[in-house]
Amino acid sequence: MQLPPLKIDPKYGCFPWWPEDGNDWVHPEDVATARAMIPSGRVFRRDGAEGDYQLMHYGETTLRVRRTLWQEVEPEGFEIGDWVEVLSRGMRNEPRTGIIRDVLWDARSDRLHYLITENDVPINEVYTRDDLEHVEPTSES
Repeated sequence: MQLPPLKIDPKYGCFPWWPEDGNDWVHPEDVATARAMIPSGRVFRRDGAEGDYQLMHYGETTLRVRRTLWQEVEPEGFEIGDWVEVLSRGMRNEPRTGIIRDVLWDARSDRLHYLITENDVPINEVYTRDDLEHVEPTSES
């Protein structure tokens, strides 16, 4: 009996360093975008492949990279573009509804942090999964 192939994607992780000397690990057309985003704590979703390159997604941005060392992180169920409600948590947070605009790995606290936009305005508060709850998108009137 043959076992089904292991599903290796999606995986999540960040590039807190430029992975290798030079740019050979990034598709030539994606080098400028990669240089603007890496190194950082941005959490990319690896999902799929295109030829020799793995597809790394960060919101609407896709980078094509060869297999390389990155820091894998455990996902918490929130992704860029998700609608969320910020919970007050005993009045520690201002209750609001928004869209996740950044997912960042914080090595010091060893956890994911989220930034949102509310009505197209970036909110500079940093949230954790304990602060957020998924909600359905609001409809435009």
